[in-house]
Amino acid sequence: MDSLTQAALGAVVGEAVLGRKLGWKAAAWGAFFGTLPDLDVIALPFLEPAAGIRWHRGVSHSILVFSLASIFLAPFLARCHRDQAATTWEMGLLVFWVWSTHVLIDCFTTYGTQIFEPFSDDRIAMDLMFIVDPLFTLPLIVGLCLALRLPVESSSRRRISIAALVGSTLYAGLAFGMKTWATSELRQSFARREEVGRLVQVAPGPFNIILWRGVLETEDSFQIIYWSPFDSGEPVVETIPKNRDLADEFAEEEVMTALRWFSRECWVARRGRGGALVIIDLRFTEIRDPRSGSLQPIFQWHLSRDEAGRVSAPMLRPKGLDYPGAVGLLWERIWGNDNDWNSLRQF
Repeated sequence: MDSLTQAALGAVVGEAVLGRKLGWKAAAWGAFFGTLPDLDVIALPFLEPAAGIRWHRGVSHSILVFSLASIFLAPFLARCHRDQAATTWEMGLLVFWVWSTHVLIDCFTTYGTQIFEPFSDDRIAMDLMFIVDPLFTLPLIVGLCLALRLPVESSSRRRISIAALVGSTLYAGLAFGMKTWATSELRQSFARREEVGRLVQVAPGPFNIILWRGVLETEDSFQIIYWSPFDSGEPVVETIPKNRDLADEFAEEEVMTALRWFSRECWVARRGRGGALVIIDLRFTEIRDPRSGSLQPIFQWHLSRDEAGRVSAPMLRPKGLDYPGAVGLLWERIWGNDNDWNSLRQF
């Protein structure tokens, strides 16, 4: 998830584990180790396109790495806090619980987390929450602020930290329940249309767990449908042609293999400006921009060759969009108002 959430979660876990001994330093170490795994992005500019696609949320998020880190960092951290009588075992537990909870909530998202590296590049993605969800993060921040205002010896300090963790855990449980409900409704909706295909994903819309997005794969296209419990009518289905023949010229390239792996074969091809090949990962929601009247994919790569035949594959972020307007459309769609939402239906 986003860096603020990871830092807040790490700080609350650190406070709950060793706040009584280390005071605010436990939260500080928690925020540090809660952010550390995502610093793997520092290496991205130095990697080839294919390696870069596979790198983020890779080995730094694996069970093996955070287990070994807990063991080997614990003695050093214990020496740093020998005045507070923190033991090697306690510092190891702090690192383990902070790092492992970071990895766990990353698994809740759509991006995918390679927790079995270096033995397997399988990615765990539960599709329970968007990468930014204020209602998951808020209890952590509030709980941390309240806990750090209390004296170290206060028994309420640890209880507040645990309550914040319980609050966010319950929210994740609610997300699981909402996904189960949404999956059932989306299957029924596709069945009523007699669509023949495979439901490849059900994931939440941006910043919430009320609006859900289903992706059905057919032979030649993907069908996308949004569902909210506040919908009063039958949701509109958007058909996205695959057009994968456009990517034939890059079929044997390593970067194309990496993109297929990353997208879990949930991708379509388009021609962009100048004839460049555009690969769009449909697992991630699109931004609906009312200013331009278009849909902008969040994850898209432009593939091209230089004169020497080398392939470049920069990932492009949407620019110049009407983000306040897009959030306004999202807010209306959450509550079942889909007229303006459905008027934007072109990539």
